Amino acid sequence: MRSHRFLEHTADALLQAEGDSLAELLVACAEGMFAVIVEDDEIREQTAVEIAVTADADLQAEGEAACVEDLVHSWLRELLYSCSAQGLVFARFDVREATPSRFRALCHGEPLDPARHRGTEVKAVTYHGFKVERRPGGWLAEVLFDI
Repeated sequence: MRSHRFLEHTADALLQAEGDSLAELLVACAEGMFAVIVEDDEIREQTAVEIAVTADADLQAEGEAACVEDLVHSWLRELLYSCSAQGLVFARFDVREATPSRFRALCHGEPLDPARHRGTEVKAVTYHGFKVERRPGGWLAEVLFDI
């Protein structure tokens, strides 16, 4: 099971996401970020784009924890880039590959339509307070989005 919720924060959006698996955690993080960008959750599935990210090779040598943190951060940055540079927002993510060092998913969505999509611009995925933890029965992440 995956889920996301927002924790109280004074100026930015603080996301807490959970998943039974690493794949579910990454999808929950993406769903949470797009819940900020498009509040009404009215994203149509008009296009599909495959997005793949790999954890930094130096961090892979440091172990799973560093590698997974980098993977989650890279995934969200890549999705934010697709939104900012290509004007795409996503509603569904079909996971193709999920390891601690690589994640690949087919992302379904549509072009951002300011007339229809109400929400808040996410400027950056920050490292402030960023954490990813393996817990009994699953994964937990906390991500602060600069809005």
